[in-house]
Amino acid sequence: MPSAFGMADVAELERAIQLAIAPAFLLTGIFSLLNVLAGRLARVIDRERAIRRDAGLALPGEGRRLGQRAQAAHAAIGGCVLAAILLCSLIVTSFTGIFLGLHLAWVIGLLLVAAMLAMIGALGLFLREIRLASHHLPLGRDELDHDD
Repeated sequence: MPSAFGMADVAELERAIQLAIAPAFLLTGIFSLLNVLAGRLARVIDRERAIRRDAGLALPGEGRRLGQRAQAAHAAIGGCVLAAILLCSLIVTSFTGIFLGLHLAWVIGLLLVAAMLAMIGALGLFLREIRLASHHLPLGRDELDHDD
């Protein structure tokens, strides 16, 4: 009984799987960042609800800053999701190209660059959200010295 796959087919399949491993690891990192961002957004929402219950709990300018934090977190989540979609598209394109014998290296390269640009944007927004969150904290050495 003849085999469904020849040795060349198995070699091509192995190559496709090897090419998909790196983007799969990137997806794991993206999903970890999404988990962190979702947790931070939940904290912003919880804080906003607490302020609504008792307006006296709010620090000066906190409502505006919470809105900015929520916007930054939402946009960062969007960037992560876009990067994940691009990486999934990269994996599908890679397998399709190998199975159909197409030369799609430039498409795969563009998808990877676009995914990394989306991640750079998401990480920048994540940094903005962190800075907004720590705005009221005494992070400078001079501020700490005056509290003594």
